[in-house]
Amino acid sequence: MPTRTDLTRTTRRVLTAGALAAVFGGLAFQGTASASTVLAQGCTGSVVGNIGDQVAVQGKDLADLVKTGAKEQEIFLHLNGVDPDGLADTITKAGALPVGSVPNAANGTITGQNVAAVVSQALQNNSGLGVTPDQKQKTLTSITNKVAGNCGMTTYAGNYSTATALPSAGTGGTTGAPGTTAPGTTLPGTGTATAPMRDYGNIPAAVPGVGIAVSPGTRYPSSAPVAGLPTPELLGGSASGGQNDVRNTGNADALASDTSSNTVQLPMLLAVVALAGVSAALVRTWVLRKVS
Repeated sequence: MPTRTDLTRTTRRVLTAGALAAVFGGLAFQGTASASTVLAQGCTGSVVGNIGDQVAVQGKDLADLVKTGAKEQEIFLHLNGVDPDGLADTITKAGALPVGSVPNAANGTITGQNVAAVVSQALQNNSGLGVTPDQKQKTLTSITNKVAGNCGMTTYAGNYSTATALPSAGTGGTTGAPGTTAPGTTLPGTGTATAPMRDYGNIPAAVPGVGIAVSPGTRYPSSAPVAGLPTPELLGGSASGGQNDVRNTGNADALASDTSSNTVQLPMLLAVVALAGVSAALVRTWVLRKVS
């Protein structure tokens, strides 16, 4: 009959074994839960997951590409053994095909070549590829080229952190003084936080006029506005509002100007004397004819 000491030892062994089983079971459960599979919506576009997650494409989303690639090698009545429909059915029944994983980065890429390699592995030695080994290789190459040329995805890690990539204080930013960043610049890992805009309120600016008309005397004073410069001339009026003669622009002068407008010149005198002589001769001739 077992004693109390034996029962105690047996109980301790059972409890110890149960505790170890619970610990190892929890670790195993944690290991399987940390890695998951993300199904992509087709073989193009973007996929969001956590770092280390497997990215898979369903075979039904690749069936059309497989069928199209196989038809390029098919001849009449499947005489060469190429069966596009059968190959498309095979890739559909393959289910989810892992084509890559989410890297430890903000984003990554799963190329079309990665997807084509998985498809090629799933269809390897399939009877629908052809009768001869050479035909099978040609059909498989045609399918992989079709998949590689039409597939490609971008992966995004939702739990990626860029806290370690932030610049330390005093190391300087993009522009400006050390330790600062340019206005409106978004810092990595800060989400929507932005640097404050610069204040330009102390820069002088011209104030526009209030729309009140200024008199010509104010705009054009009688004295020179600037020392050493002539007073601006007004056309059609003076600064005080009176009327002045319109001044000629430039320094042009009239040629052969008269010295005096009241003096009778020599040509005029000669013309008068000639006219008098002719008149006298005419009168004399007329009188003599009358007498005779």
